[in-house]
Parts: sequence; C-alpha cells; structure tokens
Amino acid sequence: MTKLICSECAHENELERIYCHNCGARLDRSAIPISKEHPDDTRERMRKFFDPQRARFRHLFFKSTKLILGACATAAVVQMILPMDVPPPVTALVLASQINLELENAATYRRPAQLQYTEEQINGYFTSALKTKQSFLNEPLLDFKRAIIAFSEGTVTIITERSLFGYLLYSSTSFAINLKEGKIAASPKGGTLGRLPIRPEIMQVMNFIFADLWSALERERKLVAKMGAIEFHEKSVLLTAPSQ
Repeated sequence: MTKLICSECAHENELERIYCHNCGARLDRSAIPISKEHPDDTRERMRKFFDPQRARFRHLFFKSTKLILGACATAAVVQMILPMDVPPPVTALVLASQINLELENAATYRRPAQLQYTEEQINGYFTSALKTKQSFLNEPLLDFKRAIIAFSEGTVTIITERSLFGYLLYSSTSFAINLKEGKIAASPKGGTLGRLPIRPEIMQVMNFIFADLWSALERERKLVAKMGAIEFHEKSVLLTAPSQ
C-alpha cells in the first residue's frame, strides 16, 4: 500500500493523515495519486482508521504491557533485596597463619601430601584473614560484613554480605576451579543478587562486584595456585601437594 512519507522525519504515514504521526509536521499531500479505490472500500478503511474500539484496544494493550513490565521489574528488585539462606557467623576463629603455614609446607616440601578443610574451617579462616582488611573492603554506602564460602561437588560458591544503612545485602558467584601449571582456571557457573539467579555468561561480566574481595585474598589465591590439584566435595575441599 502506498504510504505518505514525512519530509521532516521520513516516517511512513497512512494516506488519510494530514499531520505526521511521528513528528507532527504537516504532510505534503500533493504527491498522493488519485485513488481508484471503490467508495465502499474507502468507507470501510476510514471506519477502521477512526474506529474508537481499535483505539481503546491499543491503549489497553500499551497500558497492560507497561503494567506487566513494571511488575516484573518490581519482582526482580524484591528478589535482589531478599536475604539469602547463609550460615551464622563463625565464632571459633581459625588462625590464618596456621592454614597459610600448612599450604606453604605442602607446596614447598610436599608434606602433607593432602590437606582437607571443611566449610566451617575455611569460613573461620576468612573471618580471621579479612578482619584487618575491613576498611579496604568497605564501599561508599556499603559496609563489608563478611565473606562466606560453600562447597558442593565440583563447585565452590563465594557469598558476600554487605550492609546498606543497616540492611544486609547478599551477592554470590559460583565456579568450577581447576589447577594447571600453577594457574587457577575458573569456569563460572552463575551466581545470585540476593535471591535473584544470574546466568553464568552475565555473571562473568558482573564479577567486578567481587574485585575488592579477590584483591584482598590475593595471597591466599597464590598459595592455592602452588598446589598440585584441588577438589571440591560436599561441605569440604581437598588440596593435593604438587608431585614435583
């Protein structure tokens, strides 16, 4: 069907229009060819064009769409601020120097051949190791509270707990980690903002929110990288000393 092109914005308008539906400029109707349309067809087309039911339906459609999108956005925000199910803070602190010494001995002297730690031990270690780095981990309006680790078969999950005006906010990221030639290779397996799940490919881009924690744990990451292998099991991690 022939359209009436606006000279101002190039929007394609119906032949019946006098002003552009897009920008409101007056349309040049001199170029409209003389219609050979049957009068009955013209009346029917004009009836549909000015049909109030059609206009009401279009208004209802856009209003409903906005309402649905608003509800989805609200639900996403609610999911992000809902607290996660996390273990209570560890009260029995693990001396960071003790685990560091064990890792150094295993990496340098290959004794013991294997080291196994539970979630509770590593969380106690995190509490001890990050205690002196609190100010570094604090962000504007966001106070760092703690980092929590969770082990499952083949996967490690890191959870951060931060406070915004006293309200606790959580975020998590999960990885499958392998050690190869002294380097840690991490494959993202997704994460969460509060209780809102985040897909792995999106979480890989969003990992900047954990950048301060990775920097604070740089020494620990280097110690782990010296080991020969690492295995994650339910509630525990197994580190194997290098073979050579």
